[in-house]
Amino acid sequence: MWQLVSYSWRSNYTVYWLTEWYHSWPHIKYQSFETVDDSFQPDQEEYRQALLFLASIPLAWLILTILVIFVYCCYGFFRRRRSRSPTRPSRTKSAAKTWGLAIVALLSLSFIIVGFYGNEETSTGVNRLTNAAKDVDVTINEVSTQVNKIIATYKNDISTNIDNLNKIFMNEQDRQKRNELLALTENLNRYTYSRADNVSRISTDADSVKLNLTSKADDLEKYEYFRWLGTIVLLSLEIIVCLIALCAVGKGSRCLLVFVSVTCFFFIILIWCRMGIEIFITVGASDFCVDPNTYVLSYTDGNAGVDQDVVLYYLTCYPNSQNPYGTSLRDAQQAETLAEATLENIEKLAGPQSDAVEILNKLDKTFQSTSLQLQNLVASVNCNTLKTDYVIGLYSTCYDTITGISFMMIGSILSGIFFTVLISSCTLPIIAKRKADYEVDREDPFLPPDNPSATLERFSRRNDPSRSPQRQSGLGSPTIPDYNRDPSFAASSVAYNQDYRYEDDPLIRRHGHDSPPPSYNIAVTRQSSVELGRHNQSRESVNNPSYIQHLGQGDGAVQRALIY
Repeated sequence: MWQLVSYSWRSNYTVYWLTEWYHSWPHIKYQSFETVDDSFQPDQEEYRQALLFLASIPLAWLILTILVIFVYCCYGFFRRRRSRSPTRPSRTKSAAKTWGLAIVALLSLSFIIVGFYGNEETSTGVNRLTNAAKDVDVTINEVSTQVNKIIATYKNDISTNIDNLNKIFMNEQDRQKRNELLALTENLNRYTYSRADNVSRISTDADSVKLNLTSKADDLEKYEYFRWLGTIVLLSLEIIVCLIALCAVGKGSRCLLVFVSVTCFFFIILIWCRMGIEIFITVGASDFCVDPNTYVLSYTDGNAGVDQDVVLYYLTCYPNSQNPYGTSLRDAQQAETLAEATLENIEKLAGPQSDAVEILNKLDKTFQSTSLQLQNLVASVNCNTLKTDYVIGLYSTCYDTITGISFMMIGSILSGIFFTVLISSCTLPIIAKRKADYEVDREDPFLPPDNPSATLERFSRRNDPSRSPQRQSGLGSPTIPDYNRDPSFAASSVAYNQDYRYEDDPLIRRHGHDSPPPSYNIAVTRQSSVELGRHNQSRESVNNPSYIQHLGQGDGAVQRALIY
């Protein structure tokens, strides 16, 4: 992403506005609530306390969220319990609530996708940072290796061959020629030694650098791998929970609602704890990114053992900056040139027939290889290579990583809020559902059967339009009773037909109270019909004694109707 921000990222580093915003957050100690210096000082206890104070804000929000959920659920539960005239929610309200929960679940899915993007962006930044750190370590090791090769070449090859030349030239018969050859050989030895001595100064500083960036980069890669994998797993589980929530809303399953509520509660805890860690890392990294050179200088001064001028040269690398190793490199190149010129003079003076021709050819090849090594050393010591790796590491940390963590934080905040809404919406209907205020006698013969097949059979008979309440036996059309002749049977039939519709209905709330089991309506109807029959018997027996016989038949009809 940072390639799109600035095309001059290879030469200059520009502070990102997002890191400046994070850096502007107040740094307060949690012990005394006093502000501290906002510069990056991870070794200072006060600075760590300030970061921990900022990281504790999501944890405080987590506690507040749990309290709000608890209070809201308790309020809804007791409000339902104290309400004496509850009503069944209308289909419009139920559909609105269902669509609302579905929209919340879909929004949570979209914010989880934002978290996936932030996770990948963070992983990209960390990988580029580790690669840049390894490149810095490789460059330092290459400098040390090249210097050691030049020194080893002088000690093992050049010095030995010069000693052999001295031995050969000592046997020269011409005294003047012998003295000139020995003088040239002495100059050659002095020039090669000067070159090796100048290069060894660079080797001293290169060997004293103990940054161990490769091992630290490897540790960071391992941590980043497990962080990336853990975040992927967590976000994937959040997606699964959102999909289950959609299924629970669509089916209205009580078990799925309970599962969604419990899992959302645990995910809220994980989300806000992860949010605290992300704030701790983001604010600390932003403090470093605002002024990275200051911390690098202080760190290398105490740990790397390198002069501050050298470190500052590689951190800034201005066009007019003076290379601290420039003098040594120029002296080494000058000594290399003088040594090659001296070797040519020796070859001319010794002649092609001399015994030293083979040794001179070896020295010529050695000087060519050491000259190439010296050129590579000059390129490696130049600040452009290390400055490029340093700037890449800064952009990877302060742009990619900070941006990725910011997206993860946005996704965490919004997901935590909507998961809280899911908990409140799914839990309240479950805990607010109260039981009946009476106890049901399971041994009552009037209770509906517990056999599922019998219940399904009753349900199918109720929904069959070809059947009527009077035609349950299937034996022809029902007999229409004479209500004028038999008032007791008429009263019982009317009462029975009025309450028959509740036989196959579930327990519902009518007249402000839970309805009793369906078979209790039949029992009440029977008692009312019997009492009405007795009242008519006592009234009609005075005027019509023959009614007693008819009453017996009427009572039988009442019994047949009740049994039916």
